[in-house]
Amino acid sequence: MTITQFAEQHRVRTRKDECGDPVILGRLWKAQPKPGRQYGHHLYEHGDGRMGICLMFDTKAKWTYAKKKLTAGGFTIRQDGDTEGTALFNPEDKAQGRLALKIAGARVRRELTQEQRDALAARLAVARAQKYT
Repeated sequence: MTITQFAEQHRVRTRKDECGDPVILGRLWKAQPKPGRQYGHHLYEHGDGRMGICLMFDTKAKWTYAKKKLTAGGFTIRQDGDTEGTALFNPEDKAQGRLALKIAGARVRRELTQEQRDALAARLAVARAQKYT
């Protein structure tokens, strides 16, 4: 499974990283020193049918807690630093995919039914009418 297929299945967006590879961005925690630089959590395609999650925290305790959750979920820790690391998982396993997205903090797009869209459009029309009266 490719990262674009994984993203479509889990309703998340892909972006290009600095190298031009598609990634799923998670929570960006560090101020960007240069425009276009990405620091923070992200999911990437590792190869041989596996995907990876890169987590970068500001404290050692947060990485230790995340590492325990990942190993309990069946992930393989690939790199283990003081406050950051990477783990590999099987993208075909839905539970591992959901856990990876949750820990990385990726934004999942919600699916709306036609009735929900109509109700939101009606609420927006009422709000706009009230604003201009």
